[in-house]
Amino acid sequence: MAGSRAALPFDVLFYITSHLGFDDIVSLAHSCRQLRSLLQENGICRKAIEAEFKYTKEARLAQEQRISYCDAFSHIQDRRHAFSKAHPFSARVIGRANDFCYRKGILCILEGNTIRVSDAHAHGPATTIDLSLIIVEYSESSSSSSDVKLSLLYYNDDIVTIYVEGRGRHNNGRLYAITTKPGVSDQARLIKRIRLEASDRVFARHTSRFLYYGTYTSVGSQGHYEWEVQGVSLNDENSLPCTPIQLHGFFGTDLGPTIAFEIHEGYFYAVSNQSTFEAEEIDWTSFYHCMRLPVDNPKAEFLESNKKLWRRQHDEGVIHDSWTDLSLQIDESTNDLMIVEARREYQKNLSRQVRTYYISEFVSGFDSPSSSTGGSPLLEASTGPELPWGDAYIQTLDSTNNPNYAPPESRFNWNFHPEVLHGSNAGRPFILARTKLRAYNYSCASFMDMVEDDRCCTDLSTSCLRLRIGSRRVAPLDWADLSTTTPQLLTLPALLNDVAYRHSPTRMWPPSASRCPCSKRLHHILNPPLPGGPAYNRSITGTLDERSLVYMIRPGRSYSPSDDNALGIVVMISFNRGPLPPKHGAEDRSREHGGDAQYESEWRWVPGASGRCRERSCQ
Repeated sequence: MAGSRAALPFDVLFYITSHLGFDDIVSLAHSCRQLRSLLQENGICRKAIEAEFKYTKEARLAQEQRISYCDAFSHIQDRRHAFSKAHPFSARVIGRANDFCYRKGILCILEGNTIRVSDAHAHGPATTIDLSLIIVEYSESSSSSSDVKLSLLYYNDDIVTIYVEGRGRHNNGRLYAITTKPGVSDQARLIKRIRLEASDRVFARHTSRFLYYGTYTSVGSQGHYEWEVQGVSLNDENSLPCTPIQLHGFFGTDLGPTIAFEIHEGYFYAVSNQSTFEAEEIDWTSFYHCMRLPVDNPKAEFLESNKKLWRRQHDEGVIHDSWTDLSLQIDESTNDLMIVEARREYQKNLSRQVRTYYISEFVSGFDSPSSSTGGSPLLEASTGPELPWGDAYIQTLDSTNNPNYAPPESRFNWNFHPEVLHGSNAGRPFILARTKLRAYNYSCASFMDMVEDDRCCTDLSTSCLRLRIGSRRVAPLDWADLSTTTPQLLTLPALLNDVAYRHSPTRMWPPSASRCPCSKRLHHILNPPLPGGPAYNRSITGTLDERSLVYMIRPGRSYSPSDDNALGIVVMISFNRGPLPPKHGAEDRSREHGGDAQYESEWRWVPGASGRCRERSCQ
């Protein structure tokens, strides 16, 4: 059969592959040696990329003719496979830092009053910026730079936004927008300086033309604080209104668990999973609150709002809120913004918790429910909310209640990714205190936890940091047969015209340090010694994108003023095939992969490496 397929004319193969998905083309090409040439055909690779991954970095590089479409196809396949199978290409200790910011492959490291900016996925020198020549607080400080606290808020379009606060002073914070382009003198890097009247929960998002920042400082009609957003122009060609916009009725206080902000395709986006400041004793439905505002015209009349994007029914079970994570991610196929939320629930009020990742399309522009209630009764004549027919709790409602209700909406399989399938082996669980980082990679359909494993190695002073990854892929069309052979790894179609998904077992990486020399090295890279010596209480912050995980380990808080200046160690784990990320400072003296130093600070998987790694045992 393989020979007959290989003997087909190229036009027939091209026609067949044009109707296949990306993963199906890979599987077909790997079915025999002759068909592997499909992955070397630029036309086939281009059609596959434009159908499913049109808005990736690899597709853009191919469109700009900086790489071929065959190379772009290979890079996309490699990073998706590496992430979903927990097989990173490299890991490295970047260096010491007080803070860091990582986005779109650009890594900004803050150490003291110096920022080093480098492309983590390309060869080239880092750009070094001396902030003491830019930030006026250094010259205004009466004693030393230790009186100034710096934080990296955001990076985009060769600009980094820095929050500066003088210690012991109230309401004196400032935002600095600084260009990171190479070849610019430090004195000429300042683009915009903004003085803040208040800075509680300050955040920033920007493009090359506009900067939007917000604080949780405005007071709403109910007497509670609300978010206030202000947009400013970063060049002389544009001007924006000076009046800040208060996000009325936009509930939620914490970036990550309850709200998310982003700028995408000319709009400022905001989403919240909260519908009120207070808990309703009687309630039926939870909604997302979505807002959208054009960045070049931030006026209240152009603010689009949708408070009724269906999220869940409350009878689905109680939520363990400590595990909730909310983010906005981009669909690499459509360039649409997607709401990705992780919720750990006692489904159907059982005693067992189940974590599920829910995906919804961001919808803004209206304030009414997306579906009809079909003649449900009203709480107050014709003005109150519509309620479910026949529910016993309706009789207990009065004017003090503000319930929400909409009929349940069906979820397709792509709308939810369960961490553990019903009837399958859940693997080894980790409590919240041992789960240091949690994230979901929508482009790779994979979740990732960084956990502290106290059963892995005994020669380290603290528990080992390891990655815990699970993924899924669309199942073949013969899913009915698969359901009889591997039901524990398959989610069958939930609705008509739905697709099935095959789930991979949850994997841990790296393997035990006793596996091979590379594994031992990896454990020391992921668990580097801290500048102040061993610390049993570690603070870990991290950022994950489609290609890499960057995190910083620093000693746990001792609740002293010196905590803000404590140095941490930045580590990068890359699932992208390419060069190792550049190091900073004294870390540049470490040796390349292949040396025998016990505490060597970098690792890269190389096919055919010496020793037992020849068989990829370190994977």
